[in-house]
Amino acid sequence: MPKIWRVIDLIDWGVEYFQSKNISNARLETEWLLCDVLECKRIDLYVRFEQSLSQTELSKFKSFILRRIKGEPFQHIIGKAPFYGRDFIVNRDVLIPRPETEIIIDITKQNNISPNKILDIGTGSGCLAITLALENPNSEVIATDVSEKALMIAKENAHRFKLQNINFFQHNFLKENFSEKFDLIVSNPPYIATDEIENLQPEVKDYDPTIALTDGKDGLIFYRRFSEMASVLINENGKMLLEFGGNQQVEAVSSIFTNDDFVVKFHRDLQNEQRVIEISFTND
Repeated sequence: MPKIWRVIDLIDWGVEYFQSKNISNARLETEWLLCDVLECKRIDLYVRFEQSLSQTELSKFKSFILRRIKGEPFQHIIGKAPFYGRDFIVNRDVLIPRPETEIIIDITKQNNISPNKILDIGTGSGCLAITLALENPNSEVIATDVSEKALMIAKENAHRFKLQNINFFQHNFLKENFSEKFDLIVSNPPYIATDEIENLQPEVKDYDPTIALTDGKDGLIFYRRFSEMASVLINENGKMLLEFGGNQQVEAVSSIFTNDDFVVKFHRDLQNEQRVIEISFTND
């Protein structure tokens, strides 16, 4: 007679198995996979502890576990990723949203930034632009990306949230200009140097789109472009919030924005890494 597996049994087993395979966030990932199998929310798992799974559900859960052990990110397995309390559709055409990027949203809320016009460059899944559009319903949000496939995913995510205040455009920021200025510009640009790609975790290197990871050179090309374009992109009292590669890039990124016209401030993420640079103009 086949063993009866309850929700609690599978959580305990999954956590132990993932930990033995050196997968971080073992409990969270086990819960996300199980939620997808049972079509429920994480909180529901703890209400349904004693529920047993059917053989079909067990087979699906087992296939998810095997895919994860082979290195596939759990977000790709279930086709979505959490960002700022919301689920976003993801696939191999977009960068998986990371908790570190949520700092940009936190900064806007903590500083009571209420921009009328927002620009997100390199929107990918649209997680930043869409979250800002939802948190600032009276704002106008423009989201751009060089990748047509990424924009398809971003538009699909925006449609799921029934947004009316956001528009998407295919645009090559490194080669093309804008005809208007913005109150807030955000971006999580490709900041990994080409020679560092091979050192990334397999689940990043093999599954995230390379174009979203590296600029093909030293990882600083986009910041130079932002510095060059700031005066024609930012309104007088506007700001830019740009994610970068942590403590190791602070000095290099800071040196790019040494122009006397800029006021520069750094923000740390939850791991206490310098993660976001805030750029505004002096009032002189």
